[in-house]
Amino acid sequence: MISSMYNSIQHFNEFGVKKIENEIKNFMEGNKNIVGLILALQKILFELGRDIITEVLENMDEYLRNSGVRKKKWEIVRKDKNRILTSFGIVTYERTYFKPKMGGKRHHLVDDMVGIKPHEKMSEDVIINAVDEAAESSYRKAGEKASYMNEISKQAVMDKIHNLDFTTTETKKHKKKDIKTLYIEADEDHVHLQQKGINKSKYNIAMPKIVYVHEGIDAEKSSKSRKRLKNVKYFGGMYENTEKLWLEAADYIDKQYNMNYVEKIYISGDGASWIRQGVKWIEKSKFVLDGYHLKKCIITATAHLNNEIIRQELKDAVDWPDREEVKKVFKEILSLTENKTKKGAVKRAEQYILNNWDGIEIRAEEGIGIIGCSTEGHVSHIFSSRLSSRPKGWSKIGVGKMSKLLIYKGNGGKVYDLVMAQKMKREKEEKEQIQDELIKEARSIANRYNDTWDIRPTAIVRGEKTGLYNEIRAIMGRI
Repeated sequence: MISSMYNSIQHFNEFGVKKIENEIKNFMEGNKNIVGLILALQKILFELGRDIITEVLENMDEYLRNSGVRKKKWEIVRKDKNRILTSFGIVTYERTYFKPKMGGKRHHLVDDMVGIKPHEKMSEDVIINAVDEAAESSYRKAGEKASYMNEISKQAVMDKIHNLDFTTTETKKHKKKDIKTLYIEADEDHVHLQQKGINKSKYNIAMPKIVYVHEGIDAEKSSKSRKRLKNVKYFGGMYENTEKLWLEAADYIDKQYNMNYVEKIYISGDGASWIRQGVKWIEKSKFVLDGYHLKKCIITATAHLNNEIIRQELKDAVDWPDREEVKKVFKEILSLTENKTKKGAVKRAEQYILNNWDGIEIRAEEGIGIIGCSTEGHVSHIFSSRLSSRPKGWSKIGVGKMSKLLIYKGNGGKVYDLVMAQKMKREKEEKEQIQDELIKEARSIANRYNDTWDIRPTAIVRGEKTGLYNEIRAIMGRI
């Protein structure tokens, strides 16, 4: 006799509700604060969640055992117990091991139906929780928060991060926009890598790149203290060949904007060769030296003199811009600099400004149309707060995957969509033709389980063959 599909709900109705009433009574009488009440309710409700999952899986397995079409195609081998970690905690259930009568691989069919792979120890919801938390804090904390009462190791979290597949994410196509001016800003972070071997180097770093496209300042969302950019789209990660990064940005622009309407695209950054390379790939683009690095360079060249007049002279020469005047001011700065190390810093600052003179001239000529570059703020927001602001050693693959994850989330992507898209891709690749028909029809069982919440638990009697049971039998009979 098949037990009622609703034993867990009936049991909760009889005993769980009483537990909740007692917890509320204790709270109202002042024996517990709000934290105690929340934790007590969480424990009770998560226990119900585990019971429901166990019951659903075991009843689905029982339907398969009794299915007429199953008896024609599959033989029962044995029953096995399985444990899988979920957000509710560890769920333990029994399921049947079947073998095909016509030969082939043996399967726990109910696991196939619900997407549990052989030897899989945690459900996707746990992975989603872990990945989401890992992007904000650390692998260790992500492991602690991934599941109620049961934590997973930081090694397991790292493995999940390393196995993320970002090729499943695509840019949604929209009607192309008519925008006259676009802005691209680019920079890189400096992330310390793990030190291995006897030849440890303090310069062992990785430099994930970031490029973002936007339409300028969003006046509606900006305030006096904080400027917000309009329709920002991020690209980035670890790239051996940055041409691929610029091609991604170029492809996005081509899909989102009407290039016949676009008049100018400004590429702003610190003048690194890989940033300047973007002009070759982005149509109608010009390089602009960003204000942050220019200001930093002026300060570096003059700070040791503690002379505001000469600093203003250099700034005025750059803002004008007057190349010969810049050289003249630097000559004066060097004459006043005695320290050899400081002289070297001044010479490097001068060389930096002269090497990026084209980007400085663009700022002067088209200053009205060029908004302030904000790459440092965005690098900090997207990368630095997780990758480089706190002392830690990363692996190269860890930097690569985490930077991609941070870019993905910065674009508004949901970890749920990422993990489930990867799961669907994997299932599609692994799907076996021999069980397609059975799994396709039987999967509808899960959809119909929603109907249980419309049935009053008090109307359920142990051993009753419910309408849901009969309906599923009819489905199985048609396979």
